[in-house]
Amino acid sequence: MAEPESKPESIHAGHRKRMLEAYLQTGLEGFSDVEALEILLGYAIARQDVNPLAHALLQEFGDLHRVLNAPIQQLVRVPGIGLRTAALIHLIDALWRKGEESRIKGRVMLHTTQEIGRYLAPRAKGLREERVWLLSLDAKCEVIECRELCRGSVNSVNIPFRKLVEAALLANASSVVLAHNHTTGTLLPSLEDLEYTRGALRALQMVDVILTDHMILCDGNFLSMRSSRMMPE
Repeated sequence: MAEPESKPESIHAGHRKRMLEAYLQTGLEGFSDVEALEILLGYAIARQDVNPLAHALLQEFGDLHRVLNAPIQQLVRVPGIGLRTAALIHLIDALWRKGEESRIKGRVMLHTTQEIGRYLAPRAKGLREERVWLLSLDAKCEVIECRELCRGSVNSVNIPFRKLVEAALLANASSVVLAHNHTTGTLLPSLEDLEYTRGALRALQMVDVILTDHMILCDGNFLSMRSSRMMPE
């Protein structure tokens, strides 16, 4: 969908300037969700009143959090939102996640279930589709890497065991933690989750890699299948 045509300089220029000055003085404190979106949209759409677009986005997705986490293909369905604007909105959440990865990058030792859960949980925050991660650890429980293995539609993630094993071997991992997020609001594993864990455990045992745990992530929280006694022995 094409971006809205830019219009000549108008009274809206003064409005944008006042909002920017307010933001520079106080940040987003005191701003409504609409006003916060207006500031962002102004960087993609020049010389146009973006207030109606901000309202349209909030009406379509429900709140600011859902707008910022919406997939690009859903954002462009909102009349007036083109690919460039959708990419800018999507970039906000992508940059936050990239920053979180940078913050925790480096020598990280994970010895306990709580440490592993706190390390993994932020990756799933706000996601609207299921994803699978493999956390690879060396013999001293130092993080080698945490790799996203796949993405799926809501409640639909399936990954071949071969891909799981290949990722563990490429990382030269002594042990791994499998993790995936639930978009349903519950941390309880499904029957499919339990069955997949049994298969993953057997596949990794064949290459001498320990499956330490399978974590379910949801809304910044986590459930350890190992601590919950749901892991097969």
